[in-house]
Amino acid sequence: MALTIAQLKDLVNTNLADNSNIEPSEHRAVELALIDYIETLQPISTSNLPVNRGYITANNADTGGSEVGIEVGVQLSSRLRKVGNVTAVTCVSSSNSTILTVTLQNAHPNNNYVVKSWFELVPVSAITLPNTSTVGEPVFKIISGNQFQVVLREWANIAQALRWHFETIGY
Repeated sequence: MALTIAQLKDLVNTNLADNSNIEPSEHRAVELALIDYIETLQPISTSNLPVNRGYITANNADTGGSEVGIEVGVQLSSRLRKVGNVTAVTCVSSSNSTILTVTLQNAHPNNNYVVKSWFELVPVSAITLPNTSTVGEPVFKIISGNQFQVVLREWANIAQALRWHFETIGY
């Protein structure tokens, strides 16, 4: 488990003090603690921690515009916006479903990862929260270590304004 910033500073000040006769084990303790802390900021792909995280949303214009969120079943490719560890996202929509293809910034070493996801109603949306109750649980399919697809479904043709959050976790 990674140390806090205060604990790291104490470890450095204790083990790497001026004029000390530092032992290799003390130096190693500092380096390992720093590596553990750095991994919590951007986990290494072979760990079980999230490697990629972010969200997908949509704007009301092809370039610029304001966030209006994803409406399931509506073709949005030119209006999609990505935040986080995503290099590209495309969309194919049909009646009551949308398939997103997401390309990840940090490739997993293999296809052994899971995509955890959840929806958020766009905070500034005029759409009401009950409209999101018509959306089903997303289902994902791994394409490669750096790409997956997810299908978003709605049970009733009601307008939504969604941010689709995700994180990938290797195992």
